[in-house]
Amino acid sequence: MTAPPPPAHLVRRLSAPGPKRILSLDGGGIRGLITLGYLQRLETVLRERTGRPDLVLSDYFDLMGGTSTGALIAASLALGWPVEKVVGLYRTLASDVFRPRRSLLGPLARLVGSKFDERPLEHAIRTEIGEMRLDDEGFRSGLVVVAKRADTASVWQLTNVPGHRFYEMNRHLRIWEVLRASSAAPTYFDPQRMADVGAGESAVFVDGSVSMHSNPALQMFMVACLDGFGLRWTPGADRILLCSVGTGAYNAAPSSESIRGYRQVQWLGQLMVQLLQEASELGETLLQWMSHSPTARAIDLQIGDLQTDRLTPEPLLTYLRYDVRLTHEALEALGESAEPAELDRLRALDGADQVDRLERIGVAAAEAQLHESHWPRVFDPTGEAS
Repeated sequence: MTAPPPPAHLVRRLSAPGPKRILSLDGGGIRGLITLGYLQRLETVLRERTGRPDLVLSDYFDLMGGTSTGALIAASLALGWPVEKVVGLYRTLASDVFRPRRSLLGPLARLVGSKFDERPLEHAIRTEIGEMRLDDEGFRSGLVVVAKRADTASVWQLTNVPGHRFYEMNRHLRIWEVLRASSAAPTYFDPQRMADVGAGESAVFVDGSVSMHSNPALQMFMVACLDGFGLRWTPGADRILLCSVGTGAYNAAPSSESIRGYRQVQWLGQLMVQLLQEASELGETLLQWMSHSPTARAIDLQIGDLQTDRLTPEPLLTYLRYDVRLTHEALEALGESAEPAELDRLRALDGADQVDRLERIGVAAAEAQLHESHWPRVFDPTGEAS
């Protein structure tokens, strides 16, 4: 049986000439509520700027993607949801999903299985999205979901972009399975098994954050430009805008005193967190190095914000990065003080008891950081996405 052609409206949008806009969203569990604070602010700014009170982010961004919680947000937005609706979904997830499994083994259950039952997560996603596939007509923009295929130790970019090398193999995949795959954080949820990822081949996936791409911004730029992904957009500061949004950052370094007593399990946990942070920082460094970046931050004391450095003769893109530090000092500046024990809960991937606070932090941080002047007029939509 011949497969239907890709959605014509999506092909037209992704292949149309003119500037292109990309949204990249980090992983971070329930801290995705911080991301949503920034996105609410951005949606408001764009509505005021365009004079369109009904504008949604899929009217602005041509390609949206993310890892884990970022993938869930990106998929919802790519379907044309307003940000407020996604916030409602996250409140449901907080109350229904992050409930530890009950077991006769008690605390020992964590040693033999995952902390949470994945079925409420699957139910929540399927209730909203149903059995939609990657090639569904309902998508208003391009979508990229980053997941880690555990049985081949490879990072997969599961995307609805027509023309990429594996489009025909993967187009039948159901969105709820794809999102479950990207959010299957080891120890939190069981891996996601897919019976057929193409040519009858089965696969096992875990959270996309178990890779270099918990912050997938550099990966999103590669998807936009590299030949194998099918888009082949032309780089340039007035041709590609990439907005990357985090879920809250913090320094995972332990004190010198505590390190002395570390055992193997403690080292494994600590090094895992540090590697993820360093991967995100490396991506930020490279993107600031190759871009025009109105939001450039000092990466460290040695290289600074790279505003006097340039990897190429001309910038390859305009790059915007928004995130908030989950530290006592940074939160206090936003009017949200937090003691050490409270910080641990705010930083947790499963801090369902922190929903209200995470929302407030995201809104306050966005108000302080995200300014209309960051967004070049050359990228204003001209009506092609409406």
